[in-house]
Amino acid sequence: MRWGSKGRCALLVAAMVLVTADVLTGGPLRHLDWIVHEYCDAHVRDGPLTAVHLATKLGQRGDLVAVIAPLAVIAAIRTRSPRYVVMSAAIVFGLSLAQAGLKAVIPRTYPYGDADLLFTGGAAYPSGHTLNAFVLVWVVLELLVAAFPSVRLSARRRRGISLATGCVAAAALTVADEHWLTDVLFSLALGPVLLSALIAAEPLTRRAAVPDRRGRRTSGVPTQTNRRAPEGGGN
Repeated sequence: MRWGSKGRCALLVAAMVLVTADVLTGGPLRHLDWIVHEYCDAHVRDGPLTAVHLATKLGQRGDLVAVIAPLAVIAAIRTRSPRYVVMSAAIVFGLSLAQAGLKAVIPRTYPYGDADLLFTGGAAYPSGHTLNAFVLVWVVLELLVAAFPSVRLSARRRRGISLATGCVAAAALTVADEHWLTDVLFSLALGPVLLSALIAAEPLTRRAAVPDRRGRRTSGVPTQTNRRAPEGGGN
């Protein structure tokens, strides 16, 4: 199936429903959660633990916002448009609000507390860091291309990097024992859906004004720096 197709998104939504049902009913995936937790807690130490903790930074909102903010300002100055600042802030705020809402539905304790409890406090489910790695890394890459046109990253590569960072962050969060496996499985399904919706909406694409037949300037095609490349495109 084609990236972003309705069929692919439907499968990902179905995966979210199944994972959530498993968590609520104490199914096999939730039992696997405990097995993975005990193994990682007992065997991931020293250098490997430091490495996976570093990889979890790919989904750290504070770190990503520290990169997004200056890039958005530079892009806004270069293009003389506040769009990049406004839309970047809106995406960060909207994603944070969505995460808070999702976590409030099924409060769950984190694995490092050595107890898997539902509806007694906690905000483990789902993994917000994983969602950040999908969505906010994409924002960073979009702004990088807008702020510095000499950076040659096609839309397809920007999407691919964002998908890869989401998967890496999810694996790191599980191995570092910061999240249950099902926490990141839900976000591994939701992340690509959110990313697909953002790419389709093109919130960080500045459209060049082109004259119409009467000489008036109207909104036209996306500028070259942010134009979406064909599926088979390279740089």
